[in-house]
Order: sequence, then C-alpha cells, then structure tokens
Amino acid sequence: MAALKIYGIGPRTTIPRIAAQYEGLNLEYVETNPHAEGGVGAAYLEKFPLGLVPGLEHGEFKLTESIAISSYLASLENKANLLGQTKEQAADVLRWASWANADLIANLVSWFAPLTGSRPYQKPQVEAAKEKTLKHLAYLEKALSTRTFLVGERVTLADIYVAEVLSFGQRFVLDAEFRKAHPNTLRFWNTVVRQQPYTAVIGAFPTQIETAIVYTPPKKEAKPKAEQPAAAPKPKAPAAAAEEEDKPAEPKAKHPCEALGPAQSFPFDEWKRVYSNNDTPVAMKWLDEHFNANDYSIVRCDFKYNEELTQTFMSANQCTGFHTRLEASRKFLFGSLNVYGTSGNSKIIGVYMIRGNDWKAVFDVAPDYESYNFTMLDYKTDRELIEKVWSWEGEVEGLTVADGKIFK
Repeated sequence: MAALKIYGIGPRTTIPRIAAQYEGLNLEYVETNPHAEGGVGAAYLEKFPLGLVPGLEHGEFKLTESIAISSYLASLENKANLLGQTKEQAADVLRWASWANADLIANLVSWFAPLTGSRPYQKPQVEAAKEKTLKHLAYLEKALSTRTFLVGERVTLADIYVAEVLSFGQRFVLDAEFRKAHPNTLRFWNTVVRQQPYTAVIGAFPTQIETAIVYTPPKKEAKPKAEQPAAAPKPKAPAAAAEEEDKPAEPKAKHPCEALGPAQSFPFDEWKRVYSNNDTPVAMKWLDEHFNANDYSIVRCDFKYNEELTQTFMSANQCTGFHTRLEASRKFLFGSLNVYGTSGNSKIIGVYMIRGNDWKAVFDVAPDYESYNFTMLDYKTDRELIEKVWSWEGEVEGLTVADGKIFK
C-alpha cells in the first residue's frame, strides 16, 4: 500500500487518525498550521490548491474535508466496520457525523467562544446559541436512551464524531450539572473515549469542567486623576466678549471620517447611484475613470472562523447583521459581503470602498468587527477581485457566490 499521510493540526486531524487506529493503518501525521506565519506553505498548496486542512495524501490520491478523509480511511480495509454494515447504516453514520461536524459544533462554539474572549460577546447571540445547542443535545440524549451506540451494535464514525464534539464542549460549558442531567449522553461518551484506538490518539483523558465558564466583562481602565481646575480667566472687555459670542461654535466630528472633510475629487454618492442603476461591468468602467485613491480606499474583509460556518443562508443572515451594525458608517462606506461555496464548505469574503485609509475608523462601529480580518487592496492591482465581489460573478478562492449583501 502506498504511504498514507495526513496534514493538519490537532483537532482537525483527530478523528481521521482515530479511524486509522481502528483500521490498523500506518498513517503519518504531518503538522500543518494554516494560521502560522506564511500559512500552509507553497509545497502544501501545490498538493492542495485551496489550502484546506486536514489534507490526506495516499500516493497520487489527494483528499480534503474531515468526513471524506475519515470515510476513506475506514473503507480501505473495512476491518472495524466504522461505516456500518448495510447501506442504510452507512447513510445513518454519515448523517450523525455531518450533524456533529456542522450543526452541533457550530452552535456549541457560538455559545462558548464569546465567553472565552475569542469572539466579541453579545448576550442575545450567546443565549440563542446556548438554547440551540441544548436543543440538539436533548435530541441526542433521547436517541441514546435505547441504544449503546448511535448506529448498530459497534463503534462507528458516527460515535467518534459526536464524542469528539462532546469532549470539546465539556472543556468549557457542558459541566457537571449538564452531565448529571444527561446520563445517557455521559454513558455513551465514556464508552467511546475509553476505546483503545481513541486513547491512542488523544492520550490523556479529556478534560471535564466542573462549572461552566461565564462571561466576565473586561476590566475598565482606571480613570486618570482629575486635573486641578485652571485659574478662572480674566473677564474680557464687553466689546471683545460680544464679538466672541457672535462667532458660531465649531462643529464636533461625530465620526472619525468627518474629520477628513468632504472628498475633493471623487463623488461617492454619485458612484452609489451609478452602481445601483447599471450592470456592474458598466458601473466599473465609470469607476475606472473617476476613482481617486487620495480620497477613498479599497478594503478586503474575511471572516476569521469560516470552518464554523454551516448553512449558507445562515451565513447570509450573518452578513446582514454585520451590515446593520455598520449603520453609523453608512456615509463613508460601500461594498458587498458575500458567502462563497456551499453549506458545510463556505467562506465569507467582502470588498468595501471606504472614506480615507483607516479601515478601523469605519468598521469598529460594529461590535463584531474583530471577527473579521481586513486587508487594504490596490484598486489597479486587485481590480479583477473587486469586480468579482461587487458583481457576484466568477470564482474567488475556487468558490462561487451562494449569497451576498450589498452595503450602500
């Protein structure tokens, strides 16, 4: 058999490696971190052009996506029947694995990530995610009331995927109180994670938190000591005082971009009308003639947690919510935030035109702006990408548009 190699980091490779243990396969693990400086590297991109991890290499055969990789490894010799013993069982295994790897983990992370500080905290969203997670887990508890394993009488990939997500949750929010209220789920989890192929990969027994973490607001910075009041100014002569009263008060800038004053050479509002009333290629030709980088800049926006996205319509709703929270910057902002790909394999990518060149001054009016990466673009160099995003046409990073939201 040709050499088997899996590329990725920690949790992303755990389940394929467990599947290999059940099958007795010699699977070489090559640590590959997409978040490291320089990303995954040119050699990896040559094998896996989209840069997705985990990636499996078996001779000339290359494969990405965790469930696909695990299923492939389980089917090579099929010693452990991890895919079930009938076609119906195989379909049910994939159903549970997909549920755990998309719906359950997405809601679970949306619940605890803001509590750990890795995402901005917004109480309504956290409470909604908690409610959805507990609803999913109530369904699991009921399903396990009449069976030891999720599909058939032996461990399958369904059990491994669900158990791994439960391990993740117990590190943060699925505490002792939750476990006491869900005895079937706890019994199932203990059974799966104590199997030898599982422990051979994860090593130490998974962490179980006693009390769920809660949100702790960041400490406010200490206020500087009040300065001593300055001596009262000498009264002015009546004539001087009257002259000063006649002067209009200077307006205060309500938004950082207000301080830039009006654009000198680019009619921003006219551009919005041109875009709205013409096909994008026609509007872009107008923009080619009028755009001036001295007044406005182009910014690319990428969601940081694409691996947690599930249904594309839910991602589109997220785009709408982000735009709603950008309302205070409407006078200084135009662009489109798009969902690329399909459910379970998607990315949120946007391109915006902003007043000035300080993207943070425009976007930090939205509390969740920290969930996105912002990159300054060059209008001429990145012209093709800009038109693709604003027209919703063509591929970006190998994916086509599923939905999008315009901000103008």
